[in-house]
Amino acid sequence: MFAKLTTKIALRKAGIPSNALSMPEFEGSKDPNATSPFANVSNPFANLTVPNALKSWATPPPPPIEIAPAPVLGTRAPASSKLRLPALDGRPSVVVFLRHCGCPFAEKTFLELRRLANKFPRLNFVAVSHSSQKATEKWLSQIGGKWAVTVVVDEEREVYASWGLGVSTTYHLLNPWTQIAARKLGREEGLWGREVDPSGNRWQVGGSWATDETGLIRWGAVSKTADDIPDLVEACHSLGAY
Repeated sequence: MFAKLTTKIALRKAGIPSNALSMPEFEGSKDPNATSPFANVSNPFANLTVPNALKSWATPPPPPIEIAPAPVLGTRAPASSKLRLPALDGRPSVVVFLRHCGCPFAEKTFLELRRLANKFPRLNFVAVSHSSQKATEKWLSQIGGKWAVTVVVDEEREVYASWGLGVSTTYHLLNPWTQIAARKLGREEGLWGREVDPSGNRWQVGGSWATDETGLIRWGAVSKTADDIPDLVEACHSLGAY
């Protein structure tokens, strides 16, 4: 009571009406059967949609098959109708699983893959994308085309799963060293990343492998972090290309 009296005196000295801080009462508000004054106000969030740019941050649905252990050196490459290894023409292969179209690290990796595909025509170079066919083709056109690289679209991420590539941890993608590497890549090489289509997902883990003419793994591993760019020259060396 004393506190209320003190407040009223302070308000009066400041020239502010004592009821200035009172909550307004709506007519009929004490009637339990009265209609709310907000009854006819529509929900402003009812038709709210998530921007396409944010959809790539959502947790992706699980792939149609269980995620297998990643292949290791000396084992046979996983079999898939979309990705047949060894190659039908008998060439050894370098296979890169992209994180997603639009990722600056994926772009740098693909540019190196494309360069090496021109340098070593006796090898088969493959890039696997889980973005849609349309989104993948758009991304390829933005970076100058695929050239001699074979591009496989695996939107369901079934091939990814068969090679042991699932969803990353928060650290894998958002650790401070990866963020520093992203800024450095942008400043030094002009690769800042591009718009990410909703069909792609930022949480997908990438990886790279090299297989010989019999389909055995000779080099490669799952990416340790999002900025883990593979040494594709070393991959070519493992297949006897120098």
